[in-house]
Amino acid sequence: MTERTISVSVPLDLYAEMDNAPSFHGNLMQKLKLNLAIGMFISKEVSLSRAAEYAEMPLSDFIDMLNKFGVSSVNYSAEMFADDLEFSEHI
Repeated sequence: MTERTISVSVPLDLYAEMDNAPSFHGNLMQKLKLNLAIGMFISKEVSLSRAAEYAEMPLSDFIDMLNKFGVSSVNYSAEMFADDLEFSEHI
């Protein structure tokens, strides 16, 4: 996956909370990627498998993480299902 580096300013207290969040043990970049992927999945911008890919996690681990946060992994559109199906064919 090709990446682009961006610079984002966040309040210091948000940075501290993200860095110390006990819900996921990883470095700050991993936490940011996970949170972005979850947010994009919740807002139905990406499919489940694409969100897992963006979070750099196996699909089963990403689903477990969604469950940990109380987010359903099965409520998504037909277009997202088609995207997941197409993505799974390339694995």
